[in-house]
Amino acid sequence: MFASLIVLFVMAGLFAVLIVAISPTKSDGTALSGYSSQMRTTGRAASRKVYSPTISNDPYVIDQWEKSIQALERACRDSGEYCEQAAQARRSINR
Repeated sequence: MFASLIVLFVMAGLFAVLIVAISPTKSDGTALSGYSSQMRTTGRAASRKVYSPTISNDPYVIDQWEKSIQALERACRDSGEYCEQAAQARRSINR
């Protein structure tokens, strides 16, 4: 009985250490996501506002929009397809 209690406490301690080791935190104690640490190393915005009702200022979303527009423009150059969509998408981004 005593041995099983010791094993239980050791396992609980190892679980707590594992949880702390897995979730790196900023100096204010909030958890870092993998994307925001990547953004910090590239010199872009430090964090995402994932639950924000407006996504137009999210650096990840802006990057994905830019990639989509570039793909449309590439298709327009290469095959002459999606030219109107590419132009319209570029206008909507540049406003």
